[in-house]
Amino acid sequence: MEDEYISISCIPLPTFIQGGYAIFDAGETHPNRNDLQYFVLMTIVKGRLFIAEDDHRYTLNPGDSFILLPNHHHYSWKPIEERTEYYWLHFSVSGKWVQAAKPVKVSSKINIPTLHYFTPSVTLYLKKLRQITDEAATFKLINRIFKNSALQNNVGFWQAQQQFIDLLQMIQEKPNHESASNQLAENVERFLRDHFDEKITNETLSREFHAHPNSIALSMKKTFGMTPNEFLTKYRLEEAVKRLLTTDDSISQIAVNVGYNNIYYFSAIFKQHYGVSPIAYREKFTH
Repeated sequence: MEDEYISISCIPLPTFIQGGYAIFDAGETHPNRNDLQYFVLMTIVKGRLFIAEDDHRYTLNPGDSFILLPNHHHYSWKPIEERTEYYWLHFSVSGKWVQAAKPVKVSSKINIPTLHYFTPSVTLYLKKLRQITDEAATFKLINRIFKNSALQNNVGFWQAQQQFIDLLQMIQEKPNHESASNQLAENVERFLRDHFDEKITNETLSREFHAHPNSIALSMKKTFGMTPNEFLTKYRLEEAVKRLLTTDDSISQIAVNVGYNNIYYFSAIFKQHYGVSPIAYREKFTH
């Protein structure tokens, strides 16, 4: 079957609704339905899934990423032959989108003023069926989305939404005009945002992206105007501010949650950037 692409206007952004992990044994079939109002992003972990959309049949194998369209007929065209497992994520698109044999530039649904304000008309290009290039990183990110979504609080909700956009960026078809340096910087930036609560060093980034630390730093500096460490510090402190203002977590717990195991170092960095301690910041803006 020829390649198919789903082109989505990212203004407004797609929204993650819910997700889970499905397990089917031999002889079972995927639910037969035609009234699901969401897109379904599926990533196959093991086994094979024989899924159909309207009159089009697909065989999904381990490592495949596949997208079902909303309000179309989804069903199994053949029973499962072996134990099959996959992640599924429902997401909603309120903007314009189209499925076609090639990527299509899609305009924004929202009229955005160009005077004194510029927003590019960004289209997300997703291949309907593609092979995941980095299964471990993809599955890890999906699990982080599920974990944050399950927190059922403001911080978890927004973190899950942001990570879902990162997942779409991870599997999107990259524009041909984007330079290798820009792609590297964007991938590093996304990694830092998704793993800000973990220990990250130059060696970590070098192993992850198979590039020299100097090359990574130069690409980040050129694209974002800051080094990886500067970006990570800025992002961690922004996440700390969110938690100071929207949760009752202790300062020590917030420090750990944003990647600082030493509360004294965290407080010193925070005061260096905001002029006051974390406790004083919370008292100032929540009372």
